[in-house]
Amino acid sequence: MRGAASIGVAVLFAVAVGCSGDDDAGSGAGTDVAAGEGQPEAPLTATLQRSTLFETHRSLRLTVTNGGTRDIEIEAVQLDSPHFELAPPQVRDVPVAASDRVAIPLPFGTPQCGDVADDQPEVIARIAGDDVRVAIEERPVGLLSELRDIECAASAVLASVDLRLGDTWNRTEPRTIEGEIELAQRSPGATAVLEEVRGNVIFTVRSADAAGSAVEVSDDAPAASGPIAITASRCDPHALIEYKRTFILSAYVALNGGDRTRVDITAQGGARRALEELLRSCMG
Repeated sequence: MRGAASIGVAVLFAVAVGCSGDDDAGSGAGTDVAAGEGQPEAPLTATLQRSTLFETHRSLRLTVTNGGTRDIEIEAVQLDSPHFELAPPQVRDVPVAASDRVAIPLPFGTPQCGDVADDQPEVIARIAGDDVRVAIEERPVGLLSELRDIECAASAVLASVDLRLGDTWNRTEPRTIEGEIELAQRSPGATAVLEEVRGNVIFTVRSADAAGSAVEVSDDAPAASGPIAITASRCDPHALIEYKRTFILSAYVALNGGDRTRVDITAQGGARRALEELLRSCMG
């Protein structure tokens, strides 16, 4: 497995050090790190969980516990899982005191769609210049395969249809603009229903159609659009600095009569300019 994830990880190790109240970071699968002469070995264990904070950087929450009697420093980490291509090592330089634990963002690569081996995931941790493999305990069990399935389902939708925000937007209220979301076949035969669009921490989204009609495409109507309204619900600098998905909305699309799938929509072109202007006006 080889590949690269596009990750903007200027993330917060100070926040991650030690225990965190909303994550259960008990012992996981372990391995021993050979110590220097006259020192005992240091068993490491690792658990992996989802994290709202880290997932904005396309990362999971890796908790590493140092069960030994000497301090170590984790110089880099890398996820090795059959469900994702191998992302590049991420430099960390995180100290882990003896009998202590730290939580570290662990990036995941491009999903491996289709049949994959049922190998146990590992974290490759660089310690004192050596790569040490530590088996990962997933919490819950199957976390990585579930995440892979979600990403592969979204990829299947976007391979069949184009989904984008339109370029023309009008200010209807001081903090609200209205425009359209557009759906189109990429190839004949695909049917898709855009059932819902949701906002994020910064923007609230609602249908601008009083009837709330779904947007549908098929061979009979290969392209369609529907009106939506976007409201800037939070314009404070703290939210804008901390939140990293400001211009990404979530669409829920049912492809070829199947279950609906969440797909990210990134505002571009006229939609991006309209949202940026909306933020500027409500912050001023």
